[in-house]
Amino acid sequence: MNSINNIIELQLELLKKLKVLIKEEKEALKTQNADLLLSLAGDKAKLLDELKNNDDALSQHEHNSLLATDSTLLTQVSFAKELMAECQQLNSENSSLIELNIASMNRLSQALQVSRNASSLTYNGKGKTSTISTLGNDIKA
Repeated sequence: MNSINNIIELQLELLKKLKVLIKEEKEALKTQNADLLLSLAGDKAKLLDELKNNDDALSQHEHNSLLATDSTLLTQVSFAKELMAECQQLNSENSSLIELNIASMNRLSQALQVSRNASSLTYNGKGKTSTISTLGNDIKA
């Protein structure tokens, strides 16, 4: 029983770390810190792998039936489920922030393109409109 208790304790620690990491991810999203986001994404993937491996170990443990009958283990499992639900909620909020950031970046990109096109508009020798990107393309040496 001690072994299954250790696995549950490890699972709880991993979930606590995941919750902290997701909160750090939210701050990085708010400040648009891309380098930190990349680092956190790697850490998050590792934590999720560890959680999955731990979950597999629990499901294959010879005493896993105690998870549904032992009162101490039931309490720990319940707490783990609560932590997981909190992590999922926080992750969902981060997903919404990511979508907002993507939309904002798309609007900025469109605004920059409109600005570039408006300021690069000029006229050729025949009075037709032309953009800077096409200037000089018809020069022959």
